[in-house]
Amino acid sequence: MKKIKILAGCLSILLYATACNSGNEKQAAEVKQAAVEPNKVMDVTTMDAKEFVQKAGADGIAEIDMGKLAVKNAKDKEVKSFAQTLIDEHTKVNNELKKIASKQGITMPTSAGEENATMLNNLKKKTGAEFDKAFVKHMVEGHKEMLELYEKASKELTDTELKEFAATNVKVLQNHYDKATALEAKLNATSSSKTNKNSKTNSGSMKSN
Repeated sequence: MKKIKILAGCLSILLYATACNSGNEKQAAEVKQAAVEPNKVMDVTTMDAKEFVQKAGADGIAEIDMGKLAVKNAKDKEVKSFAQTLIDEHTKVNNELKKIASKQGITMPTSAGEENATMLNNLKKKTGAEFDKAFVKHMVEGHKEMLELYEKASKELTDTELKEFAATNVKVLQNHYDKATALEAKLNATSSSKTNKNSKTNSGSMKSN
């Protein structure tokens, strides 16, 4: 994070006046003490361009890698189709990010990172309906985090081009999140329906016996 240093002297005076007006003598005394230290600073954090590129780039690679795995291993046709959409659109997004980062002298990550790699390896161990549910769950959680990252970047980044890039692609990520959420609901409903059906079948068998 890039740290913006703000002189606390003026702020302390304002807080002191507020504390006095509110009748909070203890708070007023503490603020008054701070006011006599005009060189004291407060640290406020804001998003750094390099930090955004590294995080967004790695997450984008992760979505592409998981998408490729889902195209091969997913059982549900909608999940396969969604996975291909993720590959296509995240590849486009990452290529755009790479061009902008290059202008700023920022190097894009070449891998998804350790945490994302662990999730990918866990997905590789699953098959069939179990894989579909795990994959879609990752997409819901992953895109929720990416949305937060891009929305924050669209407000806090000082680089105009990166800021516009983040704002533009919030819509793309929102679409992915909405689709993943809908798929998750569908898969859960299907799973629940099968469980209830099997339960009734087993119950009927027991009665006939």
